[in-house]
Amino acid sequence: MSQTWSQCLNTLRDSIPLSQYSVWIQPLKALENKNTLSLLAPNSQVLNYINKNLKPQIKNAVTQHNKNLKIFIGIACNPNTKQHTTPLFEDYTFNNLVLGNANQMAYGATKQIAENIKTSPYNPFIIYGKSGLGKTHLMQAAGHLAKEKNPNIKIIYVPLMDFVRNITSSLRHNTIENIKNFYQSTDLLLVDDIHLIAGKEKSQEEFFHIFNFLFSGKKQIIFTCDQPPKNIKSLEDRLKTRFSQGLNLHLTPPELEMRAAILLKKSQNKRININLTEDTALFIASHIASNIRDLEGALLKLKAFVDFSKINHSFISKEIIESALGDLIKPQIKNIDINDIQKEVAKHYALTISDLSSKSRKQHTVLARQMAMFICYELSSLSLTKIGKHFGNRDHSTVLHAIKKIKEKHIENIEIKNDYELINIKLANL
Repeated sequence: MSQTWSQCLNTLRDSIPLSQYSVWIQPLKALENKNTLSLLAPNSQVLNYINKNLKPQIKNAVTQHNKNLKIFIGIACNPNTKQHTTPLFEDYTFNNLVLGNANQMAYGATKQIAENIKTSPYNPFIIYGKSGLGKTHLMQAAGHLAKEKNPNIKIIYVPLMDFVRNITSSLRHNTIENIKNFYQSTDLLLVDDIHLIAGKEKSQEEFFHIFNFLFSGKKQIIFTCDQPPKNIKSLEDRLKTRFSQGLNLHLTPPELEMRAAILLKKSQNKRININLTEDTALFIASHIASNIRDLEGALLKLKAFVDFSKINHSFISKEIIESALGDLIKPQIKNIDINDIQKEVAKHYALTISDLSSKSRKQHTVLARQMAMFICYELSSLSLTKIGKHFGNRDHSTVLHAIKKIKEKHIENIEIKNDYELINIKLANL
């Protein structure tokens, strides 16, 4: 692929609706020489739509990345050649994947399958979970790795609704056998959002035959889905049975540390390029616990705020983040159980819960105990006397002293302040 066009695809994917991008932009083939970028449509329908609706966006994208190139938009030499699939996204690789507890098992399985396409026992392999958790990234990473290991392998990636459109079009033009032969020719079939095939009887029928052909030929099949296949309503039983006979793995929302790591990695992307520290990444991650797309959205919103406010990218503070993402920041949770507070404080300072209630006067233990008392005072509804009872039956004056000490240290000592904020972030995400 043309290097310039590859960069343009990333720009266009972010600037136009995904439906337009996948249906009209991705089928274009790009040829680049020193002076000209030729974009070739597979048929006149695509060419006409591009010229009428998307030509200005394409020209703007090309100008951004190489203003010296002339642009030619035409039709491929063979107008009967149809595009039945979409290419893999270049950045959806294992190297660009952030690992955590939420995706560790799915990562291991996907990589093992990609390295052993012809012999893996996990067929079909289905990654399921809610939207925005990285299912497509994992599946496409398998495609990239499989291609790297076997350059001659044929890979087909298709969003389910593109498959449905292909089936519908082939029925209208009486070319259904050509479509089936196309999909049956692959060594690795990647289908996004397989659950959308529910209720589409003709598509289910043709997909059933394609699936059987590939499976019997020991060709690898990988799907993404928003739920376990057995739960998909209006899906034929014969498809449910075949989908469930392989390996089905659940992708869950990323935990706090993983969300922070994702923010740090994506903040270094050339498209975003803002300077986050671990503390500021944890701060954002503590308030956005839903999915990866929401994290990306928060980063873009922060970037826009910083750019338009002309703030130095090297000085993004928590105050700036609060101003930029005010509507995304949730209020601090109150009335947290005192046992959870003791557990998190003990874990942070590498102590046991019993250490916090002991009579030890070691400086490190005293600091942890005072921190725990202070956070209990702030986040629980217990009186000073009741807080003291949870720390070895100490009286209320000891708790009051601990509160005073931490308040003083919070102002004077940056390490104590960071300890306090990190523990609070962990508690907010229990």
